[in-house]
Amino acid sequence: MTERRQKVSSEDRTRASAAVSAYLEALPELVAASAPGRTVAGFMALAARGEIDPASALAASRARGARVALPRLSAQPPRLRFHDVDPAQPAALAPGPYGVLEPRPSAPEVDVAGIDLMILPGLAFDRAGNRLGYGGGYYDEAAGRLRAAGRGFLVGVAFDFQIVERCPAGVDDVPVDCVVTEREVVRCAGAGA
Repeated sequence: MTERRQKVSSEDRTRASAAVSAYLEALPELVAASAPGRTVAGFMALAARGEIDPASALAASRARGARVALPRLSAQPPRLRFHDVDPAQPAALAPGPYGVLEPRPSAPEVDVAGIDLMILPGLAFDRAGNRLGYGGGYYDEAAGRLRAAGRGFLVGVAFDFQIVERCPAGVDDVPVDCVVTEREVVRCAGAGA
């Protein structure tokens, strides 16, 4: 799946990212989470991985008044922490351990339990909401903390070809509520906040 995603041209990736962002911006849960005083968490796409880029949807959420939180890796638990940052401000971000842009340490940390909607990357998703990540468990830990707090809506973003019949899922894997591709919004059976 990684190779297939990396073979997508930058032009096609840009088009697909724009289509995904358009679906995201119209998603009722994201519209609700984008209100003033609410928090939307996302990520900075890594072009080397061929990821869908949700930057436009995050910018729209910020413009509507939401706080936008981006992840930062930590050596101490919790391993994935979220920080309030404007992704459109390049000085607010710095390359992290895997080359992904992440908030600088000085950015205010956001309690995961206060996130209203989280946008997640992944290698593959199925229609039940199972997500195959990159193997580190970072997002599953964060999503698990969000679920334990009894809140948050989880949205996976992917190319249409990343929707597979069945993703392997372990006991610690946290399913997403929906997956947004360039062609559709998949409401996942069995997931749910």
